[in-house]
Amino acid sequence: MAKVVIVSLRFNPAFIQFLIAYAKAVRALGHEASFLLDPEYRRFSELEITAPVFGIPDRRGQSWSHALLLNPSVYNRELAGSLKRSGTKILYVFHEPWQMSLNHLRTEGFVDTVRAIIAHWATVPVLKLADTVILASQNGLNVYDNADVRLNRNTACIPLIMDDEASAEVIENLDRKRRFGFIGALCRSHGFDQYVAFMRDEFCRSGDFQFLIASRNPLPKPILKDPILRRYWDRIEVRCGRPLDNEEMNRCYSECFCVWNLYHRSTQSAVLPKAFMFGAPVIASRIGAFPEYVEHGVNGRFADAGDLAGIRSALVEMRENLGSYAVNCRQTFLNTFYYESQLPAIARLIQ
Repeated sequence: MAKVVIVSLRFNPAFIQFLIAYAKAVRALGHEASFLLDPEYRRFSELEITAPVFGIPDRRGQSWSHALLLNPSVYNRELAGSLKRSGTKILYVFHEPWQMSLNHLRTEGFVDTVRAIIAHWATVPVLKLADTVILASQNGLNVYDNADVRLNRNTACIPLIMDDEASAEVIENLDRKRRFGFIGALCRSHGFDQYVAFMRDEFCRSGDFQFLIASRNPLPKPILKDPILRRYWDRIEVRCGRPLDNEEMNRCYSECFCVWNLYHRSTQSAVLPKAFMFGAPVIASRIGAFPEYVEHGVNGRFADAGDLAGIRSALVEMRENLGSYAVNCRQTFLNTFYYESQLPAIARLIQ
């Protein structure tokens, strides 16, 4: 029996679902699972319910056969080196492989580009130390092969796995799905500015769509002061400016008949599988991993973020045929992103 520790040393509430899914997968395979986490995660009781939780000071005297590192942290290098010397195999989930370009600078802005450079600088030593680097899509593997494969040629492809937190009620209560949602980081690379532009255009046209914005980021001040948005504020559900617990995030997804995935850059959207879990089709860009997982007219639709008329047409079609879209989304989730569907791949990693 393997002893697997699942590690996240930089707090990010979005990663809780991945932590839990990997722990449940490890246990389903008959192995022992535990967490090694940033102290901020302590407030989320669902982690301790799933597996024992350790902090860095608590790891003395602990030994593991495998360590699964889930997100970038300046502390990963020291930890990976220490574990490697003790004989632990290092599995590193490389969520966003390096793809610096002028387009990255345009979509992220200078400050976020600098942050990305720092994050990659901190990741390089961990890539070198890892026994296996895990990418979340074929697109991610391709990006990795073009940039960082020289650091480590041992790779595997496993989608961003999650536990199934929804149920058949999602399909049975589609009348609750009334909003077009933007969920996640309010940044240019995710096209938030164009989502706002669509909202303004919809209100100016006297359309009937309702909106939802959910993010740990605060709403930018220009949005709060925009006279058109303020006039129709009762049609925008806003849950922003704080880390949302998993239950509240699930409510957001369950209220959406469509979720925005018209990103400018992504090798794998964490919003995508969660939307599918709750029977919400997505409107997506033909970039990154979206063409791997989104089937046009089946579990979502592709569009251009600047084509407001095309977005409107796609939303109308998905809302009118939400029953079939919701069933297809749930099936995509269960076949691809549900952790039980990836148990054979995870078993191969541990073996």
